[in-house]
Amino acid sequence: MRWIRSDTRDYKGRFSMCHRFDSRGPDRPPGDVMTAHIEFRVLGPLEAGVRGRPVRLGGPRPRSLLAALLLDAGRVVSVDRLAAAVWGERLPDSVRTQIPIHVHALRKAFDAAGCGVPVIVTEQAGYRLSMDGVWLDMREAEEQAAEARKAAAAGQGEQAAETMGRVLALWRGPVLAGIDTAEIAAAARGLEDVRLGIAEEWAEAELACGRPREVVARLAAMVEDHPLREGLRARLMLALWHSGRQADALESYRQGRRHLRDELGLEPGSALREVQQAILAGPPAGDAARRGGVQAAAVAERLTMAQRAAVPAPRPGGNADLPAGPEPAVALRPAQLPPAVSAFVGRTAQLRALDRLPRQDGRHLPVGVISGVAGVGKTALALRWAHQAAERFPDGQLFANLHGHDPDQESARPAAVLERFLRALGIQAAAVPAGLEERTALFRSALDGRRVLVVLDNAESAAQVRPLLPATPGCCVIVTARRRLEGLMVDHGALPVPVEMLTEQESADLLTRVLGAERAAAEREAVAELAALCDGSPLALRVAAAKLAMRPRWPIAEMAAQLADERSRLDQLSRGGLEVRAGIELSYRELPARAALAFRRLGLVDAPGGFAPWLVAALLETTVHDGERLLEQLVDAQLLQPLGRDGAGRPRYRFHELIRLFARERAEAIEPPDARLAVLSRAVRFGTLRYDAGLARG
Repeated sequence: MRWIRSDTRDYKGRFSMCHRFDSRGPDRPPGDVMTAHIEFRVLGPLEAGVRGRPVRLGGPRPRSLLAALLLDAGRVVSVDRLAAAVWGERLPDSVRTQIPIHVHALRKAFDAAGCGVPVIVTEQAGYRLSMDGVWLDMREAEEQAAEARKAAAAGQGEQAAETMGRVLALWRGPVLAGIDTAEIAAAARGLEDVRLGIAEEWAEAELACGRPREVVARLAAMVEDHPLREGLRARLMLALWHSGRQADALESYRQGRRHLRDELGLEPGSALREVQQAILAGPPAGDAARRGGVQAAAVAERLTMAQRAAVPAPRPGGNADLPAGPEPAVALRPAQLPPAVSAFVGRTAQLRALDRLPRQDGRHLPVGVISGVAGVGKTALALRWAHQAAERFPDGQLFANLHGHDPDQESARPAAVLERFLRALGIQAAAVPAGLEERTALFRSALDGRRVLVVLDNAESAAQVRPLLPATPGCCVIVTARRRLEGLMVDHGALPVPVEMLTEQESADLLTRVLGAERAAAEREAVAELAALCDGSPLALRVAAAKLAMRPRWPIAEMAAQLADERSRLDQLSRGGLEVRAGIELSYRELPARAALAFRRLGLVDAPGGFAPWLVAALLETTVHDGERLLEQLVDAQLLQPLGRDGAGRPRYRFHELIRLFARERAEAIEPPDARLAVLSRAVRFGTLRYDAGLARG
């Protein structure tokens, strides 16, 4: 992403950090100025300073903690929220002790920089960042933007344009760059939406002042980085038009239309089409730049007015406390569910649990989280139930793939998903607000009093899902994810729906449905062997069945014989866009380094009966307690299956067979043979010692 720091005037110099500032703006008289000796910058990489002296903030965890406090500056932030900001979904056992340790480290850093006053205050419910004597670029941007809007409303166009330009110069790069936990990333995306909205307002002010070329210089890169943002593109088209570049303006429209159709399946909104029609009508009326600017600003103002359209009264029986949204141009009943998967088997208990979900107390939004390992059939289960339950939701069904674990696409931004949902509900593109919070509010208003099913597939985290939740209990949300998303269970009472591998009988039934009863009956033993080799993985079973279906004369026993070779099994379980290995690899890549090391070394051990934490302790030369912690991380990543506790009360775990084969592949690819031999030797010695100790006690 490119970041434009200035245009034809040097905003940066006019709006540089200073130790004395007026919270209402730099043009106030000095008599009402307060002293700010602590500066924080979040609109770019996180930075802190005391009287111009930088503060050494330490590593990623204290920086994440400080970022969470700054995003709620002046308010108490609970330990749970701080932990989510620092560690995401993978909370350590010692989180309650580690948070105070990081707070103490930050306090020492500010003291070392000569701060002299408490910056982070301990409260009963958590921690609070004191705003006494503090300058925060995020707050400054908010206050300066408000001043610019007042100037624009008063007809002071030059002042509005200049002030908005200074606000844009506060963004120094990607917000909180380098801090990538889901909670912080979601907030960073929201601040990026704010920047884009301010850029649109700045462009309107510049067009009103007759400076279209300045708008082109700044917006061209922004539109390239945000091709689906129709408000930005409309203003760029206007600026190109009034710069005498009619052909470029129309080409920008064609590019935007292509992006919308290819990525969202939508046509441009009415506001963007209105700009296109104005450009097609010919050059702007008049030759004077000022007259052209006024005409362009008039169209831009219509865009803004459309985004601030009046809202109707709440629906009868709806929640009057929720903000109402603009009346859709066309009353639409979305039906976005993809087709259900064929040859569906098993999952009776999970389907019954989902059936009970919409029948809860009627006061809270029903949310279900379907979780499980890659390829276990989470999406198939969600769509199976969604199609069966569709009649319970007469106002429609919304579906979005959030690409939380997708090798070919980045994780979906909630703001982009909301834009697509709002358009599907009939709301004009020009009426879709810029910010994430505003879009969430409009989405909830649009669904108020309705009964709509929302299916969110392949979620990355609870933070990604929260803005996409309706507020009305008449709706229902089904989420699929690899992790359990405990945050949704804590905050929203979500129902956990874990999905395990199929039983051998269910696996054989799936093969029979795909291959046909007659073919399967002719080779019953081969079908049973093939089912066992796939270890209950629906994805593996479907890949194997698809290969056999394409070769009706090929014996099932031949396919089973090929899969019997462990060295090539994962290679065989690949066809077209379906690949067992790829799904496991995505989960493996997200592991912390030590958990990944434990995963690989465990793959070298063939333990079909499972293993206990002492084995990890031997493989990594660590403590049993640390070994258990690493195993639980692998369970959270859906790469290990817990087996309960053995007779001595110790937890035990096992690999699914295909995941074990992948773990061994990684170990053999990364660790040299002598290192692998040494690891196995330690495991054997440790196991022998434990066996001898057990005999001695016996």
